[in-house]
Order: sequence, then structure tokens, then C-alpha cells
Amino acid sequence: MKTRRFVFASLASLGLSFSALAQQKPLPFLTIEAQYLISSYHLGVGFQKTTHLIFPSAVTYVDLGSGSIIADKAQGAENIVKVKANAASFAQTNMTVLTSDGKLYSFLVDYERDPKIINVNFAGAAVGGGGVPVVQASKAAQAKNSMESTAAEVAAKKRTVRRHDVRKDDITLGLHGLYTADDLFYFQLYMFNKSNIGYDIDFVKFYVRDKKTVKRTAVQESEVAPRYVYNSGRSAFAGNTLLERVYVYPKFTIPDDKQLVVEMFEKGGGRHLSLKITNQDILKARMLSSPPATVATR
Repeated sequence: MKTRRFVFASLASLGLSFSALAQQKPLPFLTIEAQYLISSYHLGVGFQKTTHLIFPSAVTYVDLGSGSIIADKAQGAENIVKVKANAASFAQTNMTVLTSDGKLYSFLVDYERDPKIINVNFAGAAVGGGGVPVVQASKAAQAKNSMESTAAEVAAKKRTVRRHDVRKDDITLGLHGLYTADDLFYFQLYMFNKSNIGYDIDFVKFYVRDKKTVKRTAVQESEVAPRYVYNSGRSAFAGNTLLERVYVYPKFTIPDDKQLVVEMFEKGGGRHLSLKITNQDILKARMLSSPPATVATR
């Protein structure tokens, strides 16, 4: 009997609960006011063409609605996104881009077999025949451009170091100048072939080693890798011709009991040269008066 009373009491309680719920008014749906809405740009992309979107600030985030489109930041540029169809005739999708200035850009993306608009500039500058620069190069790209421009500037300079060279078999390897800027060294080297036989460079290496070595003692050498080599594409120079290069290295000094050795080896030949540079020579590096303007990336 007690069990039945308990069941009836429970059912009665549930009935009251359902009755109370039935009497409650449903929650109204909230309407998003127009001031909170972010409009979407329409973008048509193709399978055979790449669309570039130029933003006023660096892009920090890109989200794609589906795998039907592919997008990525342009190499060397922080504010350009390239977009392309990953499949033909895809269903409409979306793309969202956030930039470092806190702005959000929303796009509705449709497939277009032959899109006519492939460059969209949100940066506010003209693009096209005028050649207006709109690229914000990454810090790494800016540093690389500045380094390469500085190396080119150094290559054009006249000799600033008193005769500092080594000769062998009518081949000369010498130091024309040594400069420093932005914690980098710029070694201005020249190679002159006074013979009638062409010279092919196998490799040029820089390494630090002891000035004096005891016989039967292993020579301690520490090779230094260059950050950049100006005019590295030319490795052969004919008889009675001059070849100039600029080797860029991170700034360093060496102990007085050591020296920097520059070795040049001939490919398939035996005319190898070894140029020695002391710490005193390095300390005389000239400061470049002002760094050249960064080359704009396009």
C-alpha cells in the first residue's frame, strides 16, 4: 500500500511540474540588430587563375568554409592573401580574414570559370600600371632585401684596404674592403686571373684557425658560413679578367692568437689560394654611413 501511495504521489508531482512548464511562456528569439552585422564581400575565384587580396595590415588569421578553395599568404608579404579554387563548380562557401589592426573581412566565395577581377585592394592605394607599392614585406624579407642591397652597394665601392692579397700561378685573391652595418660584416673580395688559362672556382670558404700550430698537432679549424654572397652566380673568369664578390657574415671578432683564413679552390685544378685576415684587420671594418633603401617586393 505504501508503494502505491508513493507512485501516486510521484505522478502527481510530475503532473504539477509539467503543468508549471506548460504555463511558462516560450523564450522569444532575439533579433540581431543591423549595427551588429558584418557584411560579406562577394568573391569569384577560378581554377586556372589566382586571385590576390591586398589588405592594409598584416594578415594574422585565415579561415576557409570548405576545402573547395585554397588560400595562403603570398611569400615574402605579410598583407597579401592568394586564393584559388581547389575544384571546379563548387558550391558557395565562405572565407574569413583577420588582420593585425583588428579588422575582420568576410567573403562569400563562388566559383567562376573565368574571373575577370583577380586583384582586390583593401589597402586604399592604386594597383596596376602605376606600380604603386602595396606590399608589406615580412621582417625577414625586409632584412634580406636590405642585406642584398647593401652588398650590391659595397661591390660598387673602390678599394679602401691597403694592398692585402695573395698570389699564386698568376691568380690573385685579395681583400678590397671590409664594412659593417646592422651587425653584419661585408667582405669585398676580388679575384684576378693574370694568366691565359681560365679559372673555375670550386668553392670559397672562411674559417678561423690558430696562427701558429705545433707540428704533429691537429689543426683546430672552425668554418664560418656566409649569410649571403653577392655575385655568387659567376664562378668562372677567363684569362686577364677580374671577378669581384661580397661575402656577408654575422658580426664577429677573433682572439689575437687566431686568424681568419679565406681559401679559394680551383675546380679540377691545383691553383688554390689562402688569404689570411687578422683580428686587427677586422677591427678596422668601416661603418657604412647609411643603409640603402629597402627594395620593394612586388
